[in-house]
Amino acid sequence: MPTSRQRPHSALGILLSVALALSLWAGANWVCGSRLVPSPLRVSRELATLLLDGATWRHLCLTLFRGSAGLAIAAALAFVVGIPCGLSRRAMAVVSPLVSMVQSCPPIVWISLLLVWASTGATVPVLVVIASAFPPLFSSISHAVVSMDSDLLGMARVYRIPRWSVLRHILLPGVSRHALGAFSFALGVTWKVTATAEFFGADSGVGSRIYWAYRLLDMPRLFGWTLLVILVGLALEWCLIQPMRGGGESS
Repeated sequence: MPTSRQRPHSALGILLSVALALSLWAGANWVCGSRLVPSPLRVSRELATLLLDGATWRHLCLTLFRGSAGLAIAAALAFVVGIPCGLSRRAMAVVSPLVSMVQSCPPIVWISLLLVWASTGATVPVLVVIASAFPPLFSSISHAVVSMDSDLLGMARVYRIPRWSVLRHILLPGVSRHALGAFSFALGVTWKVTATAEFFGADSGVGSRIYWAYRLLDMPRLFGWTLLVILVGLALEWCLIQPMRGGGESS
């Protein structure tokens, strides 16, 4: 947890970063012109217009819902598959290479395939998030089980403790601390992957709005949606991801 001395420095760093970004933005506007790079003031007005539009919040909620649904499914699958693989070397030897194959494919590959298989719609963003978030979650959970005290699990077998009790009182508490870091990483990736998948494969959501602003060459609106994406990503980072990582480190 940051001390009182560290907080002013971090606030000062944020202010300097914002000032530098605005200076570079204004410089790009002066060099390239407003047709290519709208001014910060023009984009701020566009962002205000978007925030006052109810449709903006509907698209934003759709993107957050799709990302959350994909991440929740990926986390559930990671626990269901990762814990047995951590307990069985044979299962790990079979499943781990398959997970590595999934992880090696960039999101654009999954988007391209799913556009052919499932066409456009909400299915594409959710499945792309699952494909992106599952591998790191599986790796963290399975390796956490492998690193657990084998004597503790052996004692549970000797005393014939029910499997549900072993799962609830031994495996899940031991895995949750390690999975927290991977979950925070997956959460950070989810927002960007969801918007990217919507850009190519959805008719609603933040990504689709960015796509139509690009198609219409509406640069102020394109910059406005981009700024909104950045602000939401920063909010997720400060409100969810950093506290989760801090909690994982303190534990």
